[in-house]
Amino acid sequence: MSSIGFYCDASSIEQNALEQLQLYVQQPYVDAVCAFTDIHYCAEKALPVGVAFETQDYFYPLITGKDIGCGVMYLKINKTHWLKPFNKHEHYQAFYLAHQKMTDDGLGGGNHFLSIEQDSEAVYIICHTGTRDRGIALYQHFRQLTREFSVENGKDVEYIHRDFLQPELLEYYNNTLQFGYNRRKSFCVKTLLFLQQANYIACNKKDIPKNYLAQNFAELDNEGVLFGTPYVLEDSIHNHLRFHGNSIVHRKGSTELEMGKTAVIPLSMSRGSLLVQPVNKTAMGAALNSCAHGAGRKLSRYSAMKHWKTVLREKERKAYKAQFSELLDRSGNFPSGYIQEFDFAYKEDADILKHQHYLRKVTRTEAVVTVKYTEI
Repeated sequence: MSSIGFYCDASSIEQNALEQLQLYVQQPYVDAVCAFTDIHYCAEKALPVGVAFETQDYFYPLITGKDIGCGVMYLKINKTHWLKPFNKHEHYQAFYLAHQKMTDDGLGGGNHFLSIEQDSEAVYIICHTGTRDRGIALYQHFRQLTREFSVENGKDVEYIHRDFLQPELLEYYNNTLQFGYNRRKSFCVKTLLFLQQANYIACNKKDIPKNYLAQNFAELDNEGVLFGTPYVLEDSIHNHLRFHGNSIVHRKGSTELEMGKTAVIPLSMSRGSLLVQPVNKTAMGAALNSCAHGAGRKLSRYSAMKHWKTVLREKERKAYKAQFSELLDRSGNFPSGYIQEFDFAYKEDADILKHQHYLRKVTRTEAVVTVKYTEI
């Protein structure tokens, strides 16, 4: 049985998630396993969310689920170019409608989001989304491949040998990851253009094409000047397999790290995000070049709704309604998908740096405005 590297307080892991993890490390070919601060039980799969593990020669293609290629991107704009605070009353609805036209298939449900956040020096456009239908199609390809490998070996297995993966499917897989990257880029860049058009950012507004929501910005550099506004883009991915020769790293809700690059760890819809960089290459390598991909759920979606209705006092509910008044429906209530993403549903974020000592905080942002699907 493989040993587990706990980059979290192991005693605080919910029992069902710990049992999942302990069972999974007994799987054949699973070598190094790492559990991060956002580890939590996953009812859909045999492995908790918030875990990375490595195999040699064999790999487990179904472990990431259907949201293959999910990640978080940010676009940073220095506040010297920011002209005024975002007016939710005036522009939230327009922003919501605009985001629906930024890609062909939307953000997705659950905890996917598009947000504008800030610290003392910069404004950040942050997008958390995946590959949508392409990821689902890839998952089905992998399911079929797993069946074929099981038949060839005469027993039902969840793994595949590296040589059984045809070059065409590997190319399709890598293209799918790139597709997810391009989708996040489209949301971030077009949000920048929306803000330019709405006079929030100093720019050459007259040069922005009127049909910018239909434009393709996939070839745009990750750092540059767009219609007069300097920007920086960085992306991190947290639901995928990474092939390195015979070694395959599996990340199920754990962020891939690279020295010199900044990764976003979303905390909650009402709490903002933590931006981090790795500072110790050796320690990062021991953690499979991975870290937490969020604060981690403290309450299930069902429990979050129960907490909202029965635990929070009316004064606390009113405070959320005042902070996020733009999200209320016509009856003055939040759709359930928003309630499930408020801070009480998520773990405290202090443990992220405490237990992942190879990370340093770049900045901590606060949420300005958030768009997400409410359908779960």
